[in-house]
Amino acid sequence: MHFSKFIVSLGLAFACLSGSAQDRVITVGTGSTFRPFGYLTPDNKHVGFDIDVITAIAEASKFKINIVSTPFGALIPGLNNGDRDIAISAMTITAARAESVDFSNPYLLAHLVVLTNPNVTEKSFADFKTRRIGVGLGQTADTAVSEMFGKTNPNIKRFENTPLLIEELLQGGIDAAVGDVAVMGFYMKSNPEKKMRIVRDASFKESYLGIAVKKGNKELMTKVNAGLKEIIANGKFNTLHQKWFGEPASKLPDTLPKL
Repeated sequence: MHFSKFIVSLGLAFACLSGSAQDRVITVGTGSTFRPFGYLTPDNKHVGFDIDVITAIAEASKFKINIVSTPFGALIPGLNNGDRDIAISAMTITAARAESVDFSNPYLLAHLVVLTNPNVTEKSFADFKTRRIGVGLGQTADTAVSEMFGKTNPNIKRFENTPLLIEELLQGGIDAAVGDVAVMGFYMKSNPEKKMRIVRDASFKESYLGIAVKKGNKELMTKVNAGLKEIIANGKFNTLHQKWFGEPASKLPDTLPKL
């Protein structure tokens, strides 16, 4: 092969490799049982607030995504072993998680609440110490309840996903379920005949949800933050918030909160 032809061929090869990298599909891990953030329709289509948000971010930052159902407890391991590129599943930004992954700027203000059946009259979370309390395994609620009442407390019941947690509450197997206000509010409104109520407690500090990537993946994080900033600025994010929660989005900090 002539040297000039070799150079042309080499250039084409690098162009192809570059194009492939640019067009690489980003794998997004998300929960499929966490209404209204992410769940599957009967025809196995991913829908929910988180799904709409990451789709809008990807469109704004011009990268392609493939959304894959992932149990909450497998999200961070999936990022670390390379099975997932992005994790979005109503994940609270915490210092412990930030040791394992990098978080985007916040995309939602969140706080924990207690969802109870009408026969439960306690008014503060500390009063629930003799009650059977349900939490999602590994979720922020699990940490908060364990810190309050002890990780090995037999009254704490842990469930693999939120539908199982809520079903146990509806059937009377537990007295209360602890979770994010948006999720608990969704289930309360979905079951008006049960006359459930929400207890807000000052011991639950406000926190933020973030989008996670593998630690050190600055290129992808830059794209995620840029897309998030754009959809907040152009009003798309607020439209999605109105769609899923029926009210305008709260003002968010444009940097990570101090952990």
